[in-house]
Amino acid sequence: MSTRQLNEYELIEYPGLVKNTDKMLTTLGGLTKVSQALGGETKRLELRFHSDNPFNKPLCGDVGKRAGLLLSVKVRRSKRNPNKPPQFVVKILGYTTKSFTFESLCDFQYLPLAPDPKENTGELKMALDSILPRSVIDLDYYNREDVPVVSLPTLFARTETVHTAMYRGDFSKEDGMHETLGVVTKTIYEGRDIVAFSMVDSFPTRPDPQVVKKMKVKYVSDEQLERVKKLFEECPIWTRIALLYESGVTPDKLKCLIPSLAYYFSTGPWRTLYVRYGYDPRKDFNSRYYQTFDFRLRFRSGVSEFVADRKTTIKKRCLENYEMNTLVQDINYPYFDEHKLPRSRQCIMRYCDIRMPKIQEMLEKIPSPMAGAMCNERSGWLPQGFDNQVRQIVSNAIKELLKNHYRKEQILAEVDSYENEDQEYGEDEEYDEAEDNYMNDDNLEEILDNMQIDHDESIKTNSNPVS
Repeated sequence: MSTRQLNEYELIEYPGLVKNTDKMLTTLGGLTKVSQALGGETKRLELRFHSDNPFNKPLCGDVGKRAGLLLSVKVRRSKRNPNKPPQFVVKILGYTTKSFTFESLCDFQYLPLAPDPKENTGELKMALDSILPRSVIDLDYYNREDVPVVSLPTLFARTETVHTAMYRGDFSKEDGMHETLGVVTKTIYEGRDIVAFSMVDSFPTRPDPQVVKKMKVKYVSDEQLERVKKLFEECPIWTRIALLYESGVTPDKLKCLIPSLAYYFSTGPWRTLYVRYGYDPRKDFNSRYYQTFDFRLRFRSGVSEFVADRKTTIKKRCLENYEMNTLVQDINYPYFDEHKLPRSRQCIMRYCDIRMPKIQEMLEKIPSPMAGAMCNERSGWLPQGFDNQVRQIVSNAIKELLKNHYRKEQILAEVDSYENEDQEYGEDEEYDEAEDNYMNDDNLEEILDNMQIDHDESIKTNSNPVS
């Protein structure tokens, strides 16, 4: 049967159980209002549960394009043989191309109720006829003296749309020991186990069989699988950038390999890290080396000359004749060296990735917990305030590195100026005088003081990490 022979209908999804069609049409404003909405004269269809009450707030329905069929289903049962299965006869009566749905919030409904002055029972009755004139020629309304005082709000709800945003509370007055780090970003890897850190729930011990089966059709070689698997055998927890750097596997292949070898922490002390199946960091004190260290830089003068955000750095590397500054770590280098600036504005790494002897010595000196002790939901196996100490040490190292760099640059600039003016100084005298001039200049100290390194922002915000 072609669609030209079918009748076209308009669908109204009425939010209620319809027992009387005439009363249902009355709540919609009658056939006139319904025809205006269906004809496109009005954009919305209003539904008033108390059509005679002017204080009633309407519930508005919006029109949308939705295809549908109107079916007639008849069930034929055999009277002679009740055990015989029924026969269903289905017939298409028509189709719809749009419908009105009432998905917005309904405001509070108010009734003009007031106690009857003639009765002292205090029972509330409908006072609509007493507070409104019956018609335009009802002149007796203005001569009444027993009009009840009824004050109803014209509007209660400020919005009729549903907002699903959840706002974080103010945890500044708490000690921070019971706060759990939130989700940083939505994963881009399909089919992997995403686990929210918990002190009670168990963690995955083996991958989903469907993930392993799916990996076999992704053209991943056994050599690439063994390479990544060996890394997880050597160390149970990794960052994504470290896996790419150490294994040499391309990002698209690693995307298929990781779900079969490790699960992903979305919250907690090991957030944004991949953990080998079967490994529980809550039970291993050595997992403190692999906890997440989130280091961020605020850009002002000084460091902004060298370090950019990750996306900008990758775009610059694609340009021809672009030379990477030797003072900054490579964007794909997963570790932090003491004599290099960070690779990007925000670096997500493990504590063992910070190649500074002082910090590694601090990790070694953390006293072992007593038997049966559990890690903290927020700080893991590290003592409170340990992350702030590490950030301060890294910040001081960056400031010292920049100070030495600017000192060298200023000395070379002084030497060039002396050579251009043909002044006859010895080599040692040039450097000594230039260094003296530098040490007397307060501009460098002011620049370094203006360079702020964010200590606490990295654990209080939920911005997308760039690892």
